[in-house]
Amino acid sequence: MSEAESKFTSLQLRVMSAVVLAPIAVGAVYLGGVYFYLFMAIATAAMAYEWCHTSFRNNKQSYVFLVALWLLFAIFLNFEGYTAYAFISLLLCAGGLIALSWFRREEREWKGAFLGPLYIGIPVLSLLLIREDETAGILNTLTLFFIVWATDTGAYFAGRAIGGPKIAPSISPNKTWAGLIGGMICAALVLIAMNHSLLTWQITPVLAIMLGMAFAVLAQIGDFFESGWKRYFDVKDASNLIPGHGGVLDRLDGVLFVAPALYLLLRMIEG
Repeated sequence: MSEAESKFTSLQLRVMSAVVLAPIAVGAVYLGGVYFYLFMAIATAAMAYEWCHTSFRNNKQSYVFLVALWLLFAIFLNFEGYTAYAFISLLLCAGGLIALSWFRREEREWKGAFLGPLYIGIPVLSLLLIREDETAGILNTLTLFFIVWATDTGAYFAGRAIGGPKIAPSISPNKTWAGLIGGMICAALVLIAMNHSLLTWQITPVLAIMLGMAFAVLAQIGDFFESGWKRYFDVKDASNLIPGHGGVLDRLDGVLFVAPALYLLLRMIEG
């Protein structure tokens, strides 16, 4: 624990980090265009760094350079309107990682090496595509962030206040069923409020409740996936870039699972 962390509780650090980072995220979403792309490019580079430093034992810098550069190239392709090629480039990067790590005989790494570009890249491109909608991009993107934040907040406080049985203690020892239910309730309330006052999804309140809860479950699955990945490589946090939260992947694990689902939902709603 660093000297700064020792002076504050985990909750205080979380609140201070949120006070600083949330306005930046909301501002980037509001401005859109190149500003949102720049925000996501920085986050993507940070996530690529964390993934490679955790997943690979040797030649870490070369993997960081390869993955970060390729993911940024995919973002550039999407910015220029070549969305299909952007997704294809992710598959090429994944295949290249498998080949490179296998050739270097890094047996533990190559088995999961391909996941990095897909795990990071597909949600990032989905999020960029959601924001690009000229009429509802801002509100849809903010709704995504609000749902994930509400899930995290509800799960944190319900889990701390109620406690009870753990969901998967071998993967994430602090996650409880009470926390999951609290996160689902908060996410549903957020989506009901957004759908009633701002969104144009044309869905019933009952469906809004169901979708909010489903997104909360996806966000928690994203949390478990990232926790399982860290446990596999025996690390506590992806990095220490964000006080109280660990790394960028620790902060965006729920977003990475909800973004593709929301993008597909919006495509179905739009017909």
